[in-house]
Amino acid sequence: MHTLLTAPNNEYLNYNEFSLFDYLINKGFDDLDLKIKTQTFRKGTYIYQPPANQGYVYEIVTGAVKLGSYTETGTEFVHDIIHTGDYFGNLKYLNNQFFEFSKTLVSSTIRMYKLDFFKEIVPQDSFLAEWFMSYLVKRWCQSEKKIKIIKEKDLQHKIKSLRSLYNLPIIDADNETYNLYDLLTQQELGDIAGASRQTISLAQKL
Repeated sequence: MHTLLTAPNNEYLNYNEFSLFDYLINKGFDDLDLKIKTQTFRKGTYIYQPPANQGYVYEIVTGAVKLGSYTETGTEFVHDIIHTGDYFGNLKYLNNQFFEFSKTLVSSTIRMYKLDFFKEIVPQDSFLAEWFMSYLVKRWCQSEKKIKIIKEKDLQHKIKSLRSLYNLPIIDADNETYNLYDLLTQQELGDIAGASRQTISLAQKL
């Protein structure tokens, strides 16, 4: 039995450097190998697709992943691009209204936390609750940046904003380095910017 209500340790106060996995190990949790597993996915591999019941919260240990959903005709569209250190998955608070796929942009190593375990420990540990709230606010802020890009009327501003958002170095599971922006297709950029692939193609040529 572990006491979860503990004061934050100063070494974890920089959330950008925080590792949930290391935190749990340092806390001395038993049987973590039964609650957490790690898997490497090749480039272009689905991590999950609806209607599969995943039952995990996923952490990108290294790599990059695109998240998306489907139009009424079944066509895929991308709504988010995430990378090393990000978390994703279905927390199951939306009454089965969650229809998302996740697919690797490069070979990626993914750590998977059993959902019931994740939802048990985060609210009970004061530091983890604060960390996860901080992380959600960060993702919320990123979503607002994407909305701003969608609202841009000028094509060049859309491209400039997309480059600014995704101009990041990414290391894949094979230790190869990429620029995240360069990994994205014109269709994926268009999905995020609320524009057609043809519009993005034209803007990149101007």
